[in-house]
Amino acid sequence: MWPKILTQSLKTQRKSFIFWIVGLVGLIALYMAIYPSVQESAQALNEYIEKMPEAFRAAFIGESDYASPVGYISSEVYTQMLPLLFLFYAIGVGSSAIAGEEEKGTLDILLATPIRRSRVVLEKWGALIGGLLFLSVVVVLGLFIGIEFVDITIALDKLIAVTLSLLLLSLSFGTLALLIGSFTGSKGVAIGLTTAVAVLTFFINALAPIVDFLEKIQKVSPFYHYTANNPIVNGLDWGSVLFFTCISLVFLILSIVAFRKRDLMI
Repeated sequence: MWPKILTQSLKTQRKSFIFWIVGLVGLIALYMAIYPSVQESAQALNEYIEKMPEAFRAAFIGESDYASPVGYISSEVYTQMLPLLFLFYAIGVGSSAIAGEEEKGTLDILLATPIRRSRVVLEKWGALIGGLLFLSVVVVLGLFIGIEFVDITIALDKLIAVTLSLLLLSLSFGTLALLIGSFTGSKGVAIGLTTAVAVLTFFINALAPIVDFLEKIQKVSPFYHYTANNPIVNGLDWGSVLFFTCISLVFLILSIVAFRKRDLMI
């Protein structure tokens, strides 16, 4: 059976995808243009970074030498810019999938057709994955082309690995937003709670190196698994891939259960 809901959900995002392409490519071009000046000031920058608190370096700089090609792309693009943008997209789409449709009054039209609620959730989740895959391809192609114009050499497979890790991180929070929206029927609640969880788990991972009790629970943070094994250097950590896959599937199953059992506000 053709996934009409999935394709329609992606079609409704066509215009926004244009802006996403322009924004992502523009930001990548900006970061590539800045890198030569960063490289010229490598020693001074590294000395300054070494004086920063360990937690700040871990959260916003990463493990690599900042002024090196890999360190610059890792810290500026994959540690700071892209997680924020991808989470913004994933949480927005996940919260709108069910709760957004319900609040707009369009969900009743969809459910008036002979279609199971479980299929609605599955295809909406599929649209979330499709959107994240599209943005990931834009990022990989943009960076792969952009680094050709500056003194940066990063293997394509490593770019794909770190971008896939970013996709999995975003998918886990997007699916959590889908779950909360399916359970509450409120897009605002889904956005707010998911964002709160994202901020909380981010700081658990960031502060774990300097706070003993947080170190014990650091591995429950998706942000820990996002950077595990330093994928831009060493490739994917398959234990972390399994972690993201499991929590996303659990959230998806719970979303289906919640949506099937809840009385809708339509």
